[in-house]
Parts: sequence; structure tokens; C-alpha cells
Amino acid sequence: MTRGVVLGAVAAALLVTACGGGQSTPQGSPSATPGGASPGGASPTPAAATPAASGPATQMVPYPARVGAYRLVNKHDHPVAASTKDDKFPQSFTFAADAHDGYYLPGRKSQVVYLIAGQLASGETPDSAIGEYLGSFQGQQVHQTTEPAGPLGGEVKCWVSGGITFCMWADNGTYGVLDYEPPLGLDTALIHHLARALPAFRRAVERIKS
Repeated sequence: MTRGVVLGAVAAALLVTACGGGQSTPQGSPSATPGGASPGGASPTPAAATPAASGPATQMVPYPARVGAYRLVNKHDHPVAASTKDDKFPQSFTFAADAHDGYYLPGRKSQVVYLIAGQLASGETPDSAIGEYLGSFQGQQVHQTTEPAGPLGGEVKCWVSGGITFCMWADNGTYGVLDYEPPLGLDTALIHHLARALPAFRRAVERIKS
């Protein structure tokens, strides 16, 4: 699999409608009875309030050239100074107000991790953002775990699909997906490895709003 499309490559095989990076917004829920009334004619019940995001309000900052032992590189593993703006990801997912992506090479190892992150769209919550992205896999993700969110709050979930390990965060302002394609295919131990690496990337690319 080409490393440059790790986020889209799995979703593209699963979705009926592909878009740019290979993802598509999941189908909506079944339509309600016209006028909001129940089939029996009873008065509609108020919609449940969406829970507020936990943690401080956050915002994205430019990707740094280094995150610990990882250095920002291009598709050819050459060091670069900035991430790339991704206009297609927000077209595929309503939770994303914008998106930037980049590759991070760990030391001299040849296997990179891929990060796409940005600001959440207005009104989105961690649960709705992660739920929408997970929906693009149409239930074909395995070994899904919930990981500690840390001081920046929100939610963190990790899973494996198509031999690629994913970890996603979403909080009170930002989201991000970190993924890694191991050379030997599925390895559930990599979920915990990627989950341990995620906090450093969050600290590097997001800040608490003053």
C-alpha cells in the first residue's frame, strides 16, 4: 500500500462513495416521521442534549519539524519544514473544519507515522467526530480500544483495519488521526504503542486557548 494514502486507502475499499483521500461521510440515520411526530401521533419528545466536550478549549498550531525522535518528512522521507493543507478531508467529513497532514519518520527507521489533524467544525463534539470517522470503516475495524485522553481532555480511540493501526483524538476544539502501517501486517501490540505516542503529538500540534 502506498504510504501517502494510508488514511484513505482502507476507507476507500469500504465506502460506496470515495472522495479524494478515500473517505466519505457515513449515511445519515433513518428519516423521522414528518413533522417530528411519533407514529402513534403523540407529541414529539425533545431531543437529548449533546454532552459538552470535556477538557479545555483547544486550537491547532503549525506542525513542528520534530516531535521527540520523529522528524517531519515528505513522501520521499526528506525533511520538510511544514505540513500540507488537505482540502479533501473536510469535504469528506463534516466534523472537520480544516485539515493538515504530514509524515513523521522515527529516527533512522523506514516506517513513518501519518498525522492528519485540524479544528473541529462548530457544534461538533469528540463523540460525534470519532463516531463519524469510525463510521467510514463500516464496522470492519477490529481491536478497538478507548485510551486515556490526558490533560487536553476529549476522547481517544484506537483500532486496526486493513492491517493499519489508527489512533484518533477529538477534544474541545481539535481532532487528529495518527496511523501506522506495520511492515508485517496486523499487530495488536501496535495499538498500545501508537496510543503511547499520541500524547506527544497532541502536545506538539495543539494549544489551550487563552
